[in-house]
Amino acid sequence: MQPTGTQQNQHYKALVEHFIRLSWNTGKFNLLQQLVTSDYVYHTSFVEGFKDFAAFSDYVREIRNAIPDLDVSIEELMVEGDKAISVSTFSGTFEKPIFGMQPNHRIVSFGGISVWEFRRGRVCGQNTLVDISELTRQLQEVPAVQVMNKLA
Repeated sequence: MQPTGTQQNQHYKALVEHFIRLSWNTGKFNLLQQLVTSDYVYHTSFVEGFKDFAAFSDYVREIRNAIPDLDVSIEELMVEGDKAISVSTFSGTFEKPIFGMQPNHRIVSFGGISVWEFRRGRVCGQNTLVDISELTRQLQEVPAVQVMNKLA
């Protein structure tokens, strides 16, 4: 039986939290696949194009490879009807090149806002806006140690 009203909102909040934990935080895509519809679609401002579940999984694996200690924490999560909005912080140590960006071997932290869509109790779509300018700023930032060495 489908949950309704407040139960449905709580179900969708738990679904988003579980989705982020299984994908971004642990990379357990076999389990994650149970949470999405067969026609799941992902879109992000970070790279062009829409992705099905397999392409989304590859995308997350690539990011987790570049930032092995990646942690995504949910700052805000609001649900209404069959949609949710999450505000999250992505953070971790940027260790390997990705998408043309060179690693700085330092902790980076940037935000993302996602609009989630649900159908029959599963995630059927997600559209994420990533704060690319904040990530770029952190990658270009010169560590304080290097600044002090230049002044000496």
